[in-house]
Amino acid sequence: MSRRLTLIAGSGALAPLMADAARRNGDTLQVIDLVGRNDIEGDRVEHVSLANASRLIAAVREFPTTHLILAGAVHISDAEREGIVRAFGPAGQVARIAGDVGLAGMIQLAAKMNRVKLIGADELAPDLLAEEGHIAGPPLDPALADSARTAFAAARAIGAIDLGQTVLVSGNRPVAAEDAGGTDALLKRAIELKAAGLIGNSGMPLILAKARKPRQPRFVDLPTIGVQTVTNAAAAGISVIVVEARATLLLDRPAIGREAATHKVTIVGLRHG
Repeated sequence: MSRRLTLIAGSGALAPLMADAARRNGDTLQVIDLVGRNDIEGDRVEHVSLANASRLIAAVREFPTTHLILAGAVHISDAEREGIVRAFGPAGQVARIAGDVGLAGMIQLAAKMNRVKLIGADELAPDLLAEEGHIAGPPLDPALADSARTAFAAARAIGAIDLGQTVLVSGNRPVAAEDAGGTDALLKRAIELKAAGLIGNSGMPLILAKARKPRQPRFVDLPTIGVQTVTNAAAAGISVIVVEARATLLLDRPAIGREAATHKVTIVGLRHG
């Protein structure tokens, strides 16, 4: 029996990939676009501002949805967060002060109340998951193995406080962390720090690490890298990108490989534990 799948779509390349995977799977697809994009087709397409969370919930129910997937970047302001909390009623109280992990918990509770199954991007398109070991670019220099593990541990540490998923390390010293602005904003800051001579001038390697937040459910916001991540990392002088194996999505793996080879950026997958 065909699933009635609602895709809640943010910005970036992941949402179209999920729509393509849903069509290959034979799902009946509703697309709820949150960011004003017009490049995703579905059996039903709704354009809903995140500020209108009540309409979003109504669209999910009207479809009627059996399975729900969230894909793509969405930056949520404090005002929008409060609106979401109000729209979700009792379930929304879970997220009032609990950050992104709290929002995920709210979505889980609301989905359960409405008998909707949440699925992750890795379930719909498992071929996107990063493997353990070498992924792209030059092989990891054995002398940098300890620094790579340090960076990975630092990424998990900032995730433990629900700050972000990504950290920048110079040698073994964390120098910048992802915040509400996302990975692109972190890499822009890294470029500025390098231009100011504050990082990347001591011969120590700059390492970017991404990891899933320890309490983060797999259905939402898995760490993701694409071609632009590699391009921006190279512009900041980053020579190694560490991702969490089996928990990070690689968008357009062939293009990532070409970009990493061009800029001599090593990409490697590490496992937790």
